[in-house]
Amino acid sequence: MNLFTEYPEKDEQQRCDRVTQVTRKRMEDLYGNGDKALRDTHAKTHAAVRATLEMLDFDEQSIKQAIAKHTGLSESQLSTVSLKQGLLAQAKTYPVWLRFANGRTSVEHDYDGDTRSMSVKVMGVEGDRLLASHEQHSQDFVVQNADIFFIETIQNYYGFFSSVAKSKLWALVWLLLHPKQRGCLKTITSRTPKSLLTERYWSGSASALGLPDGFDPTQPGTVPVTYPLAVKYAFTPVAPAAPHSPLTVEMRSPSSIEQAKTAAKNGVADNYYRDDLIQSLGQAEAKYCWDFQIQVQASPEQSIDNVTMSWDETKAPFFTVGRLTVTSQTIDSEAQQTFAENIQFSPWNGLTVHRPIGALNRLRRLVYPLVADYRHYSRHVEYQEPTGYEQF
Repeated sequence: MNLFTEYPEKDEQQRCDRVTQVTRKRMEDLYGNGDKALRDTHAKTHAAVRATLEMLDFDEQSIKQAIAKHTGLSESQLSTVSLKQGLLAQAKTYPVWLRFANGRTSVEHDYDGDTRSMSVKVMGVEGDRLLASHEQHSQDFVVQNADIFFIETIQNYYGFFSSVAKSKLWALVWLLLHPKQRGCLKTITSRTPKSLLTERYWSGSASALGLPDGFDPTQPGTVPVTYPLAVKYAFTPVAPAAPHSPLTVEMRSPSSIEQAKTAAKNGVADNYYRDDLIQSLGQAEAKYCWDFQIQVQASPEQSIDNVTMSWDETKAPFFTVGRLTVTSQTIDSEAQQTFAENIQFSPWNGLTVHRPIGALNRLRRLVYPLVADYRHYSRHVEYQEPTGYEQF
């Protein structure tokens, strides 16, 4: 195994074909008779929220020196690669749309164990684009409040989601037969945060930072491909005022959860996170910030293709390259919620130098547009690229 290298999975194309078939069938089974198709995962949308992303003029040389200490790469080797590429190339502020959601495949109560996601669309981004991009001037980051995923391989993905398509019982049986995946799922769904505005979010999967000379986009998934750098992303909540210290993690109170469970027995849905977003951002002084950070792979043992493994931050620290900010706003209109349902995100929507890598990302390149196209067709939506200046 080599540093910054993604490897093909056995019979990858055939396995990807099987996943796309089961995904298409699942969408048809769920929504074939209606006009309100949701996503196949992260189905419950809490809200679409406006934000800004300020890319910083970070000290590239000091970050490279720190990377050299952790990776064993010499400074002369690192001198041939650049951190300031693509979105990271210059200090600039961009408009952003965020979509907050739960991770489950169906709409459930917010007190249920789950991951929570924050999809980030940075707009006004120019540069050479990935062929799979569905927009022309944006860069997407799909992140959740866990630094791993519970599916290890494309074959696992097919096994689990084909069982989900059958029934919850079949999904449970699959998890019982795959204890490693069951353990990972339990880990990433065990937290119930107090607020999605103060959570930390990770990409979990890796992306390239730059492409090798003579790069052939047909090679990944067929032969091993080595990139100049491989990175993961994180959005770490910090205090809005300088020196922007990291925030303390807080959990939803047990009494709030019990009250919601009692109310649910009387037919009242627990929409705690949407309610919290509306109330918190409705305050005139509201301001929430995250440090936008990159983590460089430090050793081949920190797998790119196996996303059930986290990259130890003591060995591969995160470095701050930008700051995401959300301020006071009204987000409770029906039109804005419809916009949140229709907006399309994909890690493959963006610049070529930020190419998603690893088995899960190669599968996402096929599954994400399939689900989005089905949703838009079902909802009679003629999709238009957001600008960040939409009015509701």
